[in-house]
Amino acid sequence: MPSVFEDPEGYMRDFQSRMQAMAERASNLNEALQAAAATATSPDGEVTVTVGVGGSLQDLQLSPETRKMSAQSLAALIKETYAEAAINAGSNSTNALASVFGEDSSLVREARSATQERE
Repeated sequence: MPSVFEDPEGYMRDFQSRMQAMAERASNLNEALQAAAATATSPDGEVTVTVGVGGSLQDLQLSPETRKMSAQSLAALIKETYAEAAINAGSNSTNALASVFGEDSSLVREARSATQERE
């Protein structure tokens, strides 16, 4: 890296190049994380849940069959389906981090460790 005192123009070119690389990495990460959402469907198809990064509930769909279920059974099925989608979204977001920062990144290792603890 050029010195700001010895080569100010080289320093600015290097600085601009690093800023551009960071902006591209941030854009790639944003796109990858947006694609990290996961959808899970209950075994008999009554409940479908989509979960985004960080566990945010993005969509919940209930089939007409849920009308025949008790409130407690439906609640339990929603929770189970949400949990499956959340685990998958967590895994997807870790993969998104790895695609941008590389598998050897400490950030990715920490995310993988946290995901394994939740499973």
